[in-house]
Amino acid sequence: MNWDKGITIIAASALCLGLGACNMYVIDFENKLPDGSVLAPQVDTPPPPPPEPVEGSEQVAFMDSTTAQLDGCRVITGMRLSHNGPFEDGLVKLRNTAVTINANRIIPLRLVESINAAGPHHFSVKMARCPDDAVDTQLEATNG
Repeated sequence: MNWDKGITIIAASALCLGLGACNMYVIDFENKLPDGSVLAPQVDTPPPPPPEPVEGSEQVAFMDSTTAQLDGCRVITGMRLSHNGPFEDGLVKLRNTAVTINANRIIPLRLVESINAAGPHHFSVKMARCPDDAVDTQLEATNG
């Protein structure tokens, strides 16, 4: 009696797994599917316009972590970005983000440029705020 129950459970499990792993493909040779359906052919959408640099983003510089520590920079946050499009547009997005969070330096941890020009490109950076040299010079002059 126990063997019959065990075999029945195993057979039912195999049937469920077998049917659950099936894939169904719908091939619409005659384009009879409605336009709004999930399986209908998708219309190619034009790529989004490239990002515009915000004011002040051209002054955001890249630097290494050792120089950042020696210059007294404070790391604000880390950021990871995956970007589809030109690699340079990803750099513009990084600089725009730095200006948004009041960082003036970017410390690259890992920048991966894809073989395809359209991406995806991967960026892993730290955003840092470094003291302004002109302000430091003025403070030194006033302190004697």
